[in-house]
Amino acid sequence: MSDSKSRIIAVATRRFAVGGYDGTSLAHIAEEVGMRKPSLLYHFPSKEDLREAVLKDLLERWQTRLPEVLARAQSGADRFTALYDEVHDFFESDPTRAFLVMREVVDRPKQTRERLGQSIRPWLQILTAAIDEGKSAGRVRPEVDPEAYLVQCIVMIVGSFVAADLGAEVFGGKDRVRWAERQRSEARRMAQEALFSTEI
Repeated sequence: MSDSKSRIIAVATRRFAVGGYDGTSLAHIAEEVGMRKPSLLYHFPSKEDLREAVLKDLLERWQTRLPEVLARAQSGADRFTALYDEVHDFFESDPTRAFLVMREVVDRPKQTRERLGQSIRPWLQILTAAIDEGKSAGRVRPEVDPEAYLVQCIVMIVGSFVAADLGAEVFGGKDRVRWAERQRSEARRMAQEALFSTEI
């Protein structure tokens, strides 16, 4: 991918995440990138083409990270924490990804469900099997619904970035970095205690 395309996608990702697809203009994206709108349209003929490129970039980055995520799920002493942190770190490396996912889920639920479903279904199936195995071995609470549990974990991870801004604002201090770590720790604790029947 050319440097110009990469810069356009980076700016569009942030703009779509903050202002939403409908609230973002190609002219503003072009201006922030430092080019004229016709030059942007040379790379992406329409706003919808740009949106598709932004989502494709996000999902391709996830697919690149996926082997590390699955490796963490299958090795190490504290596999749960390692796996949870690996998924969280993917979004933390660029928090606009989390905001973009939230925006897309709210603004375009049908298309987003289909697209995310194709991308995350394979690794969720592996994790579902691992949870079922844990239930059979008595490590996982018998009442856990694996599929619903995993979707809820995704919601908590993605939502923790929004919650960090909210916590910093509501409870004072405005230290977003500290609040982000507090949200991460608490979401991980909740997910862990909901899953395991004993300490791991």
